[in-house]
Parts: sequence; structure tokens; C-alpha cells
Amino acid sequence: MSWSASLLIRNDVAELSRMAAWIDAWASQHDVADQTAQRVDLCAAEAVTNVMTHGARSQHAGEVALRIGRQDADIVLEIEDNGIAFDPTQAPLPPPVTMDSDRVGGWGMRIVRSLSDEVRYQRIGGRNRLTLIFHPRPSVAA
Repeated sequence: MSWSASLLIRNDVAELSRMAAWIDAWASQHDVADQTAQRVDLCAAEAVTNVMTHGARSQHAGEVALRIGRQDADIVLEIEDNGIAFDPTQAPLPPPVTMDSDRVGGWGMRIVRSLSDEVRYQRIGGRNRLTLIFHPRPSVAA
């Protein structure tokens, strides 16, 4: 697979807006349907937020590398970090949070798993590599 764009961001939630703008610009340049671009953006935001919140060895340590490209008609987004090893494809999903619950969170990987068509994980050279694949979907008429 050859990547058409890459971005390196600091492990800082302030970088999420720069990542969203990067995804939006790439999607526009490659004529990606809005619905698909929104799925990519939301999954990237959830996955990267999880890396920043739970995976960093220390607060604001490290960087997150993103690559995006096409493989045939599919969009492939790869997120790589040097945080604590964590395979989200094998981790059980926490129970959903209800309005009565005092627990916060638990929706990130649910969102990623439901909006991505494929989720893959590898641990390579001390780095986590999460690959999200999105199949194109027909536009929904308003």
C-alpha cells in the first residue's frame, strides 16, 4: 500500500483539531463522500484520543503518526504510537455508560468498531499500529 498523506502530531489533545483539518483536506482532495469522511474523522478522533488518554507512558510524551491512503476503493487510515501495548481488537468492550452511571467513557472503541469496516492491530518494534479500513458507502439522500 502506498500512502498518499501522512501527519505527525504531538501527544496533546490540542492537536486533534489539526488532525481533523488534515483528514478533511485529504478527503476533499480525493473526492471522498462526506458520510465516509465523517466516519474516518470520528474514528480517528476516538482512537487518537484513547492513545493520548490511556496509552502514553507519561503525560504529553511521544507522538502519534497517521497515514491515509486508498487501497482500491477503500480508505485506509493507520495510526501508530509508541505508547503502552494495547490491542483494541482483543479488548472486551466496557458496558455502555448510562445516564445513571458515574463512570465516564467507554464509547471510543465502540464507535471505532461500529463505524470502521475493518479494524486491525499490530505491535511492531515497540509501537502500536492500528489500521482502520472504510468501505465506500452510497450517499444518503437528505
